[in-house]
Amino acid sequence: MSSFRNFVLALAATFLAPWMCLVVIPHAKMKAQEIQTWEDKELGTELSYPAGTPNIFRQGQAVYAREGCASCHTQMIRPTYLGFESWRPDFGKEGSRGNPVRIRETRPGDFLGERFAYLGVQRVGPDLSNAGYRHDEQWHHAHLYNPQSKRSFSVMPSFRHLYIKRKIRGQRSDDALTLSGELDPGQGFEVVPSEDARALVGYLMTLKKDQPLPPWLLEPNEAGEENASEGGKKTTEG
Repeated sequence: MSSFRNFVLALAATFLAPWMCLVVIPHAKMKAQEIQTWEDKELGTELSYPAGTPNIFRQGQAVYAREGCASCHTQMIRPTYLGFESWRPDFGKEGSRGNPVRIRETRPGDFLGERFAYLGVQRVGPDLSNAGYRHDEQWHHAHLYNPQSKRSFSVMPSFRHLYIKRKIRGQRSDDALTLSGELDPGQGFEVVPSEDARALVGYLMTLKKDQPLPPWLLEPNEAGEENASEGGKKTTEG
């Protein structure tokens, strides 16, 4: 009987310990985090981390989840010891292959206030952590409607069901897509984004996770690069 009890206890511990370490404890730490603000003397302004998200964020994130975008896109710049993503020009907000600009690694606090962190399942398409820096809204709409029009090698499916074809009444709509060839809606018609398409693109435009970190969260090498630790004053908002 005691051997069976020991077996049950060992089995419970085998599953309980990883669950506590990987789910319960990280969740508790995230719940305990607060928005932090500090004064940047060099810029002469007050900064906050995370910077907060507009109302369009939650609506667009719901569309992002429903359409399965996280199945092919990540939102995480991996630590340097797992690769050199911090120097990829197509993952940040500026730079080029000849003149790369370092991107900071993703931190847990970047997802503070989000109901779910869409880190992604696999990276078939590019990482979207900083997608809001790289293209404007018009580009994103054209890409969603016909991905191959922007990248001929893209395997991304079209999201045309998020757009509406309708008759032009008076003037052509300002947000109507510019289409040609077989995608041309025809004379007297136009293709415009639905509310879901606007929300999704609005969400993509908010993805700017390369925001400054508070001086006390910087690693020694990061603090040296940014000189941000001088005069940083820590405060918190509930």
